[in-house]
Amino acid sequence: MNIADLARVRDEDLAATPAGDASGAGARALMESIMAGERAPARRRRLPVRRALGLGAAVAGLAAAFVVWTPSPGPAAEYANAAVSLRTGPRTDGADYIEVEINDPGAGAAEFTEAFRAVGLDAEVRAAPVAPQDVGKLIGPHTDGEFPRGTGVTVSTRTEGCGSAWCGKVSVPVGLTGKVVFGIGRPAAPGELYATSAVVEYDPGNGPIDGYRPVGKPVAQVRADMERAGMKVGYVVMWRAPDGSGSGYDVDAAHVRDGWPVGSVRRIASDAVTVSVDAPADVPEGSLPRIRPPDPSGWWRD
Repeated sequence: MNIADLARVRDEDLAATPAGDASGAGARALMESIMAGERAPARRRRLPVRRALGLGAAVAGLAAAFVVWTPSPGPAAEYANAAVSLRTGPRTDGADYIEVEINDPGAGAAEFTEAFRAVGLDAEVRAAPVAPQDVGKLIGPHTDGEFPRGTGVTVSTRTEGCGSAWCGKVSVPVGLTGKVVFGIGRPAAPGELYATSAVVEYDPGNGPIDGYRPVGKPVAQVRADMERAGMKVGYVVMWRAPDGSGSGYDVDAAHVRDGWPVGSVRRIASDAVTVSVDAPADVPEGSLPRIRPPDPSGWWRD
């Protein structure tokens, strides 16, 4: 419609029409002029074929993402994220296990929890105080639950191709009751009990004394060496069978003789060791007074 065509409606025609009277000659002339004009069809924007297909693929991909991450009615058979990989299935012995492979020991607790829940495992990861050489390594796992008959937790360590402090798998039986707590080593505070002790002779951190080998030495010498290194010393007396197996318990220093042979020394804190002593044949098993052992670190507790 050309706006100039509206000039056919003269002012005097409009003025002659009573105000508000739509049926007057002026009003009718204006309406006829407007209606006589051509209406331009409304433009409809079309997406190019490739863009339209791309949008469809994006929508489909988004829908697929929602399908993948929407919680399912039951636990998943497999799950993996940056922190951990989990797989549920039978082992060679026929029992169903959840295999836990920690990909990043330093990952956040939320990533571990997300994965454990996906496979129906009641588990969490906590920091555990350890010696410097065990920082970042797996500690435990610890559980107070009951295992299905004939099963247990197994841990296998992998060193080849391992890019972190610890690589390996933990197999947890399906049907285990109670919570499983995996520990990841953190530096222990001075004097804080370690979650896991270290044998002094094989301690990569060189132990209290560099290259010290206590096995077979008399108690008096080992005690003096450890105290000179600033260590507090505790004792466990062991009764051993001919095949090397045995049992023992914590004993006060007053009941440990200076000449008894030392079996091993374990560092339990930055400033403390436990000396394992082999009881002579003339000391009956269980004849020495027991004392309470050092409290465990309790890293797995709430």
